[in-house]
Amino acid sequence: MSAPSRIEIPMFPQGKRIAVTTSWDDGTVHDRRVVAGLNELGIKGTFNLNSGNLGKTNWYGYVSASEIASLYAGHEVAIHTVTHPWLDRLDPAQIASEVLDDRKALEELVGYPVRGMAYPYGTYNQQAIDVLRALGIVYSRTVANQENPWPVREPLAWPATAHMFNTHPLPVGERFKAWHDNLRASGLYYIWGHAYEFEQCKDWPALQRIFQPLAGHADVWYCTNIELFDYEDARKRIVIAANRKTVFNPSALPVTLNIDGQLRDIPAGQTVPLTADH
Repeated sequence: MSAPSRIEIPMFPQGKRIAVTTSWDDGTVHDRRVVAGLNELGIKGTFNLNSGNLGKTNWYGYVSASEIASLYAGHEVAIHTVTHPWLDRLDPAQIASEVLDDRKALEELVGYPVRGMAYPYGTYNQQAIDVLRALGIVYSRTVANQENPWPVREPLAWPATAHMFNTHPLPVGERFKAWHDNLRASGLYYIWGHAYEFEQCKDWPALQRIFQPLAGHADVWYCTNIELFDYEDARKRIVIAANRKTVFNPSALPVTLNIDGQLRDIPAGQTVPLTADH
């Protein structure tokens, strides 16, 4: 029984060369329209909510606690703290309270562990990072820009590719098209914003104009923020036998391998033979 000559572990499921994810802050009522638009396009979002604001009618108004589970179904709900403070101005105890209380409140509404976050105002310091790590937060998005922010060196200081209205060097949609058209390009395209910005600009058609070019590509994985980290954790745990005749996937997710040029999903929790006779 001959073993494969080479076994590679692609970055994303099914060997997709690019991942697209989005992140939305604050949870105003405009999230309803953004969710509908993303659902139509087949793009996933991570929605960072302040539990202390849910249901309030001040400013633009915020989504209500009762609609959270249904509104964001198929997307991710993440932490944005209870009251949206400047975390770099708080002591560790207050940071912990803002984050952990928000997490617990959101978990009561969505029914799953909430493990991701975005920093209010984009502000943080090493103290905040240390507190978040101690609390088991997997990642926290900043407002910094990086051309290809994956893999990330510090998950608790995670940059995105760009804000949705960023136009440098090109508008987001055109920038993605140029990148995607380069068949040698791979990695993450990560766009963030606030749903209420479409209302502020009186430009709701921008939702389609910006995100339509990102949608519908067969070689793109459309995922939430936490799905990126969960898959990366799973792919890192793959155990390939030294003789390359078997592989063990100890994780709870199927992981795609490229075995001598052929893609194959290794089921969760299974040891699979890889010899030519199978």
